[in-house]
Amino acid sequence: MALLLTGSAMGQHKSKNKNKGNDLEGPHKDLYLPVECLVTANGGPTDNVTVTVYKDNEVAFELSPEKNKSAFLLELDMDCSYTVLVSKEGYRNKTVFIDSHLPEDQTKYKSTSFAVDLDGADKFAHGDQFYLDFPSAIIQWDGQKQTFVHNENYVANLKDSFVKHGF
Repeated sequence: MALLLTGSAMGQHKSKNKNKGNDLEGPHKDLYLPVECLVTANGGPTDNVTVTVYKDNEVAFELSPEKNKSAFLLELDMDCSYTVLVSKEGYRNKTVFIDSHLPEDQTKYKSTSFAVDLDGADKFAHGDQFYLDFPSAIIQWDGQKQTFVHNENYVANLKDSFVKHGF
């Protein structure tokens, strides 16, 4: 499991989704969270990946595979829950959960990014598949750091579970 998270300069990011079914209300209705996504496979460059984004458990959009493309920019509405599913033929799917909720009085924030490394479909064929269904990361607002970050405790616990169960 590989995960990389970074951020850019603080600022407001005005939503480009005003006419795309964005029916949000509240102080963040016109804002979005830019998320850079980088996908590798078996530790190296890859292409022909599909990124499916679920917003509040419904398919919001899908980025179809393109040759020689493994980096994507997602623009996610604020104050929503997202699951990003990354898939490639012959590899295990990976998911990242993103909670874009902000405190009501917060209007400045950094963009965020993550990287996932896809493993061959047969790599964990003999292990307990239960643990492979969990997201690779959870990204959410951190009030102390004043930015969106991955939940380090979640990742540490997930890695411990993998070791404990023979992955």
